[in-house]
Amino acid sequence: MITFSLWGLLIVYAIFLLIFIIFAIINLYHMIAYGFLTFESFFMTFIFLGGVILILFITYKLGIAIDWRQTITI
Repeated sequence: MITFSLWGLLIVYAIFLLIFIIFAIINLYHMIAYGFLTFESFFMTFIFLGGVILILFITYKLGIAIDWRQTITI
């Protein structure tokens, strides 16, 4: 049987979150550098950032209720 702590999953989530943030910064840079002057690109940037903030808030609210020291046995 394999036993591991839940904080290991939190580390994996943090790695994926870091990769997502890197791609989001690259995406925002390209939107600003190559097309931020139109209303449509500004609106889509706002929608993108709003969606990212909403997802991060929801995962924070769900993750705060979990005891990350708990172990799982497979």
